[in-house]
Amino acid sequence: MKMNTKRIVLIIIAIIAAAGIVFVYNDAFLYDTTIAKVTDVTNEFSHEEEGPNGEGESYYDQMLEVRILNGRHKGDRINLRNTYTSSGVNDERYYKGSRMFVTLNAAGDGGSILGKKRDVYVALFFAAFVLMLVTVSGKHGGIVLVSFIINLILLMSALKVYDTYGNLLKVTMTVMLFFGVLTLIFAGGFHKKTWVAVLSTFVTVFLCFGIYMVTMKTSERIPYEMMDYIVNPKDLSDLFLAGTLMGSLGAVMDVCISISAGISEVVVKTPNISLKAILSSIREMGYDIMGTMINVLFFTYLSGTIPILVLKIKNGYTLYHLIRFQLVFETICFLIGAIGIVLAIPVSGLLSAVFFGKTGKDRRVDISNTGRDEEVTK
Repeated sequence: MKMNTKRIVLIIIAIIAAAGIVFVYNDAFLYDTTIAKVTDVTNEFSHEEEGPNGEGESYYDQMLEVRILNGRHKGDRINLRNTYTSSGVNDERYYKGSRMFVTLNAAGDGGSILGKKRDVYVALFFAAFVLMLVTVSGKHGGIVLVSFIINLILLMSALKVYDTYGNLLKVTMTVMLFFGVLTLIFAGGFHKKTWVAVLSTFVTVFLCFGIYMVTMKTSERIPYEMMDYIVNPKDLSDLFLAGTLMGSLGAVMDVCISISAGISEVVVKTPNISLKAILSSIREMGYDIMGTMINVLFFTYLSGTIPILVLKIKNGYTLYHLIRFQLVFETICFLIGAIGIVLAIPVSGLLSAVFFGKTGKDRRVDISNTGRDEEVTK
């Protein structure tokens, strides 16, 4: 992408992003739920309570004057009360200018607060993400963005299908198939290395699924009912399995495309390379990928569970309870993902050697001074 063209594209994207943020900030008319904007705030200290570990928690009362932004009471001003704590664990503190979802009484002169309206913050982060992605990666960043949007649409469609038909595992497997194929095609294009990566990914995920099922059948039942954010589901085990497989898919795809692309490049650059040398290259790439990817996976699951762990420790949960009923879920997800990363290296390496190794014997590559590769058939 030429510099002038890239600059023009960035300016257009920045304008669209700014317009989108302004629209989201004023999109109250799109909501059925009543939205209000805080125009005046009065804060007053209420009392202090002692927690299970001896720490103090301060409580405050707020008197909020708000203006209704949508619905038949649009423009009306009412007063609402809110209570918040110094920790803010289960409540919100509101400021002048804050926007919130509320429910009004029949007369429309009062009501209760449902929660803060945060879509404008999501729009800001998304706009920053798009601008940085296109700035750093150019055309490839645009392709990644399109891939992300398509995957997001697929996910929302899958949730709708699940809500209608209720078969979680079938929906999960279908979504994983589309996620894997589309993501790898967008990342690698329509090349042999992409199809090797796709095949390697699903072989590896299938092996992970088999290991998971054998382990679950031969071990003590997991206390699924202790999972967070559970509201009377009927398929707890399927829910956990779906999350575990989806979590491992991304890491496995990354390893498979890295190995297949690397071996493809090695074979093209060194057409007379032996199978032993190819396997040696796979092993070296595997060492580099495995260490970083497993640690990335570990910190991903760790960062996701830290807030819940801190809250439970503050509320007097013991270490045994945390390990037995909380960390068990993250540990299993991490182990399945780590096993997937380890398995992806030999699986993708073997398939890459099979698919690329044969063609390497019939090629010779001449690298010119301009850096372009010309393939010369013997």
